[in-house]
Amino acid sequence: MLRIVLRILPAFFCAGLLSAASLHAQLPAVKSPVPDAYGRETIYDDKTKELVLRGDARVTYGDVTLTAEEIRYSRDTNSVLARGRFILTNGGRRLVAEEGSYNLTTGILRVRNLRVGQFPIYITGESVEGTFEEMVFTNATIFFREEASYSPSIKAARVTYRRGRIVAGEGLQIGLLGGHVLKLPHFEHDLTTELFSLFSGKIGYRRSLGVLVEGNLRLPLAEGVRVGGDIGLYSARGVMVGPALKYARTVNGDSIQGSLTSGYIKDNGGRLTDILGRAIPADRSFVEWTHHQTIGARGSLDTQFNYWSDSEILRDFRSKRFFPVQQPDSYLETAYAGDNYLLSAFLRVHPNRFHRAQQRLPEIRYDLLPTAITAGAYHRLAASFAVLEENAFALSPKQQSTRFDAYYGVERPIALAPWLAFTPVAGGRLTHYVDALGARNDYTRTIGEVGFDARLRATGTFEYRNDTWEINGLRHLFEPRLSYRYAPRADRGKIYIPQIDRRVYSTYLPPLSIADQRNIDDLDALNTLRFGLHNTWQTRATDGGTRELAALNLAADYRFSRRPGQRPVSDVHAEVKVTPAPWLRLEVYQRFTPQSQVQQELNYALVLTDQDWWSARLSSYFLKNDYEEYSLDYRYRLNEAFEVIGRWRYDVRRSRLNEQTYGLWQRLGQTWAVKYEASFYNGPRRENSFAFNIEVELLKF
Repeated sequence: MLRIVLRILPAFFCAGLLSAASLHAQLPAVKSPVPDAYGRETIYDDKTKELVLRGDARVTYGDVTLTAEEIRYSRDTNSVLARGRFILTNGGRRLVAEEGSYNLTTGILRVRNLRVGQFPIYITGESVEGTFEEMVFTNATIFFREEASYSPSIKAARVTYRRGRIVAGEGLQIGLLGGHVLKLPHFEHDLTTELFSLFSGKIGYRRSLGVLVEGNLRLPLAEGVRVGGDIGLYSARGVMVGPALKYARTVNGDSIQGSLTSGYIKDNGGRLTDILGRAIPADRSFVEWTHHQTIGARGSLDTQFNYWSDSEILRDFRSKRFFPVQQPDSYLETAYAGDNYLLSAFLRVHPNRFHRAQQRLPEIRYDLLPTAITAGAYHRLAASFAVLEENAFALSPKQQSTRFDAYYGVERPIALAPWLAFTPVAGGRLTHYVDALGARNDYTRTIGEVGFDARLRATGTFEYRNDTWEINGLRHLFEPRLSYRYAPRADRGKIYIPQIDRRVYSTYLPPLSIADQRNIDDLDALNTLRFGLHNTWQTRATDGGTRELAALNLAADYRFSRRPGQRPVSDVHAEVKVTPAPWLRLEVYQRFTPQSQVQQELNYALVLTDQDWWSARLSSYFLKNDYEEYSLDYRYRLNEAFEVIGRWRYDVRRSRLNEQTYGLWQRLGQTWAVKYEASFYNGPRRENSFAFNIEVELLKF
């Protein structure tokens, strides 16, 4: 193989092919840098005054390297023309094309069939002109992951690409590489972020809906802004359609993100009745909007709005979104975080009328976090002004209340020993109601509170080893806690107070102090001692830190004062968490009555995971005199493209299998995921006993 490395000189061979050494001696020195050139075959074209390199041809000029099957270099213009596997690199950037030209001095390039980008988004163009910093593509295609007929893409007459960003586009159409049908008015995108945030489709059947076809699409409108819509076609009900929006941007250092979904349908099917037994009208719709925004370094704005025309709209058409939240909330909150305080305004509205809601129109609140004052003591303050309203519901009338509320407390931590801390606390709460009951125009309630918090910390270490569970030594953290609060007049004046912020049903222990209770309008006399026991077991981790093996937490109250029917000792609450290995996790919550040794509640989840091939989750939900259900979720990976899934829920009380779900998950190339799912249901329910779905989802990019 003949290898010739030449320093290109101001003029080439004057007559015939001379040796490089003799030629260099005859010609004057050049003022500008000259490239290094290499080729297995090197000739000089006297007609075009160009050096021609063929066979693994390469030209290097500073940080720029060009390789191709053939390269022609012109000294007069200090430029190269290359054909066949054109690859131009500049530092960490790389361009691949069929052929083109590049000016080594100006950095201007003109190429055909160029491809640039970074995984998973790429751009190709029939012709491209520009520099490494900015290029204009003509007849361009922007595609995702792989250049296949099923890959989503955008066609454009012209696209401007600048420093990893698509900053402008003209003549835009979106579709698959096999065809483009939808036009886009504008396109701008950062290649380091997602291009399409959502595209999914579903085909299936339910007896209540008939044959169904659903589609969700979000298209780029501007940087960080995706607009589109959701559509559902149901042979037994009609067509549901609604606009949608998703956004995530940073403006002047503030992050803004949120989403909006909606739907409307003229429902011509069997609508049945709502949760109140009322007939559901044919015109049905919903709107859901969430928004989060930071304002400077200390401010924030959070919004959530949910409008449902009836209680069953999402249950009928969007069941996966219905079951986690069956009574939607709508609010707006803005907050400012000072050095040691929080100032907030909270507005809660209630656009729905099928459940009750405590509206705040609004509530303005100031919270002073625990702050050192003198002699080792700390104080805290919380003050709020709220206009409250609760809608009429069933037999309960509408309620309104204007309320000022404030709490001030002081505490003094005392270290009795390095392992024992004792903190006496004292505080008072003042609440003024402008609209009182019981023939009073207003009412003011004052409450005093005293108590203490005590905590003991002990540690034991044991040189125990177990190679099977990768245990290298044990450490036991033992922490008993004892808290007491006394507020004997917390229940005063109930007959004068509109009970809007009242206690709600919960199986967990409520906050102990009157400072932390949210049921301000429905307080009980307080004389309670709370005992807690926290245990944690740890071992040395392989990375040099610690790994938690297990935790056991117990808590219970002893009530010196109590409501009628309450026992002195509350239910005992127990939480257990066991994680002896990365592939095994057990979590248990149990509540039992110690006087009768009766178990009131038991919830647990046992998770086994093989990251590469399978996972199983066995869980139970038991509530005395209410329900007892066991569920099993299973996933098994067959290969790189297929995975089987299953879900079973069994009702012990009624001896029936409430749900059986069998599915197959398939990956199509690098672009699409397809799920085939069949479900069988049992028991009285609004949903049908059988459902079959085929869901197609575009992998995020």
